[in-house]
Amino acid sequence: MLTVVEEQGTVSLRHFRPMQIPRLKRYFRQHRWLYALIGCPYPARRWTRQVNHLLDRLGPDAHVLDLGSGNHRRRSHVINLEIIATPQVDVIADGHTLPFRSESLDMIICEAVLEHVQQPERIIAEIWRVLKPDGYACVAVPFLQGFHASPHDYQRYTVPGLEYLMRDFTKLAGGPCAGPIVTLHWIGREWIGLLFSFGSLWLGKAISLLIGWITYPLVWLDPLTLRLPHAHILASAVYFIGRKTSLKNGD
Repeated sequence: MLTVVEEQGTVSLRHFRPMQIPRLKRYFRQHRWLYALIGCPYPARRWTRQVNHLLDRLGPDAHVLDLGSGNHRRRSHVINLEIIATPQVDVIADGHTLPFRSESLDMIICEAVLEHVQQPERIIAEIWRVLKPDGYACVAVPFLQGFHASPHDYQRYTVPGLEYLMRDFTKLAGGPCAGPIVTLHWIGREWIGLLFSFGSLWLGKAISLLIGWITYPLVWLDPLTLRLPHAHILASAVYFIGRKTSLKNGD
């Protein structure tokens, strides 16, 4: 097998162990356009539209946190938090212990993060703590997606599962945000990569990426399948948007 290892700001190839793939991802996350080359971008327009609507509604003076932002900035006034430094990150911290005062933020966005943490309930408790009364929590998580450690991958959520996790918030919107076509595309390309990998994880990932880009136009049909009444049973990702409007359950 081959690996990518960081050496004085460059990348070199050597024999590697599978656990070094997350290290490769961390390297590419330093550069937004390079990171796009190692995975197929799956749009979640329903989720993006809801988040942008809230950002517009709150305005540029609102205190907004993007928890697990990656190397991407949604708006100039949004605070980006990550566990590693990238050019767009403002705060380096662990989401299990947010470095913000209680009731200090108007909105928190948490996209594709909870599957990578060991204690998602603790993350949600921290979101509750730092949100102002009537603040907004926006959470999107995978349901039917392949394993993707960054650097770890622990769980998936159904729509009811995510709603239970967010049960202390008053639900404003939620449901599937990446539909059955994205599920088919992701699992299909990973399956082909695995089938022809000959035991090499590196080769399997390379084939998966190649197949993914060749067949990517299929993903453009995903909004059509999201309109199906029961799209959530085969959704690739689901979301929940809620407001902190009352005491926690049990308080």
